[in-house]
Amino acid sequence: MTTSWTSWLRLPKPKTCLGLMSLQTGTEIITITLIINKATGLYGLLAILTGFAFNAAQLSMYLYSTVILVTLAFLLPHIRKQTPFNILSLAWVYIIDTALNAAYTTLFAVEWYIASAGNPTDDAPAQATDTAASMVLIVALMLIRLYLMLVVMSFTRQALRRYVAGAAQEKEATGDLFAAGTPEGEGWKGKLGRAMVFVGQDYWLGGSGDEEWAVKGRTRTPLAAAVDGEDE
Repeated sequence: MTTSWTSWLRLPKPKTCLGLMSLQTGTEIITITLIINKATGLYGLLAILTGFAFNAAQLSMYLYSTVILVTLAFLLPHIRKQTPFNILSLAWVYIIDTALNAAYTTLFAVEWYIASAGNPTDDAPAQATDTAASMVLIVALMLIRLYLMLVVMSFTRQALRRYVAGAAQEKEATGDLFAAGTPEGEGWKGKLGRAMVFVGQDYWLGGSGDEEWAVKGRTRTPLAAAVDGEDE
């Protein structure tokens, strides 16, 4: 089902991670890196025991980071297993985390800017240069994070389509993922799975010109495709 409010999902779909490794390997590395990053939430909460004072935004970020840390640690092994529900959950966790990370970054950047503006220094040009450099760095990091999100989404998309194609061949069925009456559609996981796949269903499961690539179970760089005379 194509809906206008999910048109944002019509984004470029990376077929490798930086052209150096498969989407699966890239997703594993991205997830492990994010787990390490979220571990700072634990240190932040431990700092409470020392009497360190946090504002509401900082405390909520540390609590949220701890929840994401536990969730990612649980979902990490399923990247290789390619369990449909779990890898789709991983993709949505990364999408939500990317959005919230951008919101927190923007909030803290604004707070820092207001605080620095309230304490002007004698060297105003130098302060303005430092502020501009910080803004450029923040934007660059957000763009990198967006690309990594696309890698995780593309891996999930590839794995889900491959699973559906395999199920259709083995069971001689349509292979609708999380459909009621199927093993994947049972219980709360089935209901949540249907909800997750409904948003952007065209992206996750819909037909496209790269279905054959997804079913093959491998990714190829544009250079390899050019050598073989194929168009990625």
